[in-house]
Amino acid sequence: MKHSLRNNLVIALSILVIAAAIAQGISSYQLCRAGMSALLDLRLEQVAVRMHNGFADSIPATPERGSQPSRDIVITIHRPGSEVPLRSTDPSLRLPEDADAGLSSEQVNGERWRIYTLRDPGTLIQVAQRSSVRDQLERETALSTLWPMLVLLPLVLGAVLLIVYRSLRKMNQLGMEAQGVDASHLKPLPVAGVPTELLPFVGSINRMIERLAQSIEAERKFIADAAHELRTPLTALQLQADNLQPHIVAGNQERFKELRSGIARSGALITQLLRLARADAPLVSDTVEATDVSKIVVDAVSDVLPIAAARGIDIGAEEMSTDKVAAPAADVAVAVKNLVSNAVRYTPDGGTIDLCARTQGNMLWVEVRDTGPGIAPELLPRVFDRFFRANLDVEGTGLGLSIVKAITGKYGGEAVIRNRSDGRSGIVAAVSFPLAEAPAAKSPRVAQKQNGGVAEAERAVAPHHLHGRDA
Repeated sequence: MKHSLRNNLVIALSILVIAAAIAQGISSYQLCRAGMSALLDLRLEQVAVRMHNGFADSIPATPERGSQPSRDIVITIHRPGSEVPLRSTDPSLRLPEDADAGLSSEQVNGERWRIYTLRDPGTLIQVAQRSSVRDQLERETALSTLWPMLVLLPLVLGAVLLIVYRSLRKMNQLGMEAQGVDASHLKPLPVAGVPTELLPFVGSINRMIERLAQSIEAERKFIADAAHELRTPLTALQLQADNLQPHIVAGNQERFKELRSGIARSGALITQLLRLARADAPLVSDTVEATDVSKIVVDAVSDVLPIAAARGIDIGAEEMSTDKVAAPAADVAVAVKNLVSNAVRYTPDGGTIDLCARTQGNMLWVEVRDTGPGIAPELLPRVFDRFFRANLDVEGTGLGLSIVKAITGKYGGEAVIRNRSDGRSGIVAAVSFPLAEAPAAKSPRVAQKQNGGVAEAERAVAPHHLHGRDA
């Protein structure tokens, strides 16, 4: 299970805010109830004092039955030695005359009452209120103080989420920058605007990128130097073999042919190593030329057409975009020709190879589909590894797809190899390059004929032709 720093911070801060809100809510609730209780007690005391100061005559001597609301206070005034109260808002309620002076809580007629008792030599004044009414008033008042907190809590949690997100946004940007670091893009991470706490971490990554760049550059130089050094003796060996051929007796011609074949394979390997070294070399300038991919596809088909025709392989194009890509023609040609030559090499006699070049968003994709044996699913993740060969029965160096991957990554594109998913055997090999300008409308075969693109392609690949078919 992956742990998210942002999620952990949000959860921790949210728990802290909620806990603080709960504690504050309980405290506010209790304080409000206590304050309301004190206010109601003060009210009982003030009423008793007013009765003592001459307001007792305002109470009717014989109040009507049922005229006293249950939520109102009850006032009773006694004279010493009298069995019946002098004045009372509820004569049926007999408050205990022996209650302590001041505030007290008593049980009367099966109910709990809060009573304030005021005594002087000639009068006993008692003001009472039901405890149930007081509890209800206290709860209602206390609960009303919680509404602002309930409204503010979601806002505070939203603010926590926003603050955490904004605080970690720079870290996310650095993560995206780090994801873009590969062998062809070894640029250090930017330190402008990076929080102080992250500077040591970013500095460590930049030093690691610097060491990696030095290591890759040393490897590239070694490959290039070794290939250059080996090319001269191999060329001399090839010339010596050519000069020696007339002097080889008939019985040794087969072995001599194997020798020349081994020299040719070594030469091909050296050529691939030089191409790989050039593909791994960093860009010396951010400006690259605009390249017409359709012409490169036509040239790639033309190069393999004699071999395909001899083996009965049907090779053609379904769609040809006229958009240009931001990459040198030489590098694009190496990538496309490697895919096409691989398709011809692995497609059995009488098979089919389909090519298309189409624009998707700001990228142009060149796709090559064949009807070969395909690749075992467990080997697909390794197809771009250097010197890896999925099929050892077919001759090759194991560097072609590595070169394709290096070239596409160098110019911000992609290389993809997958098995076909349309029920047929074979693979789909595709490369993409960023467009050199705003995407133009896709041009199907009919539109290509209008601008002469297909006419040129048809001449280049005759007697086969570019055609649209449901592969």
